[in-house]
Amino acid sequence: MLLIVILIVSTLLLGYLWGKHDGRVEGYKRGTVDLPLFMREQSLELGYCILCNEQKEVHDASAPM
Repeated sequence: MLLIVILIVSTLLLGYLWGKHDGRVEGYKRGTVDLPLFMREQSLELGYCILCNEQKEVHDASAPM
């Protein structure tokens, strides 16, 4: 009985650790893909281009064109 409980707990622990490792790997990959786009979006919202360091005009969305 005790052996079965130990086996079940160790199996659950190994599954948890494996899933945690896979989640970190996936998160790192997604971060390296999304971060450049996020940084560019943030810089454009602040009014400059991160690629060419040029100031951009900020348009008011509520003003009629």
